[in-house]
Amino acid sequence: MINTVIKELNIDQLDMVNGGTIGEVADDSKLLHRLGLMDEEYNSFEVIGDWETCSAKVDEAWAKIGVRCISKWGKDNKYSYNFIPLTCDEAQKLAKALMIKGPKTA
Repeated sequence: MINTVIKELNIDQLDMVNGGTIGEVADDSKLLHRLGLMDEEYNSFEVIGDWETCSAKVDEAWAKIGVRCISKWGKDNKYSYNFIPLTCDEAQKLAKALMIKGPKTA
């Protein structure tokens, strides 16, 4: 028997399905916006629609506090700080801690 019922996913369910990549970029944008490092935030649909712009802006925002982020479409994003690899959760916790001191200036 083949299941032919099609169910639409809401935005929260979509984030859970795509996990890293799109979900990470969208979640990162929300955090970085709250921290004052980005002027806007993105949802998953916006990231899908304009991957190059959204991911580039998120990577640039991370760089403001010295975190290197390499956003990847088909894989988990890569984060590092002072050449030390970080998980997404570690990078987000570090961003919150660093912003207590204020962003780095170039």
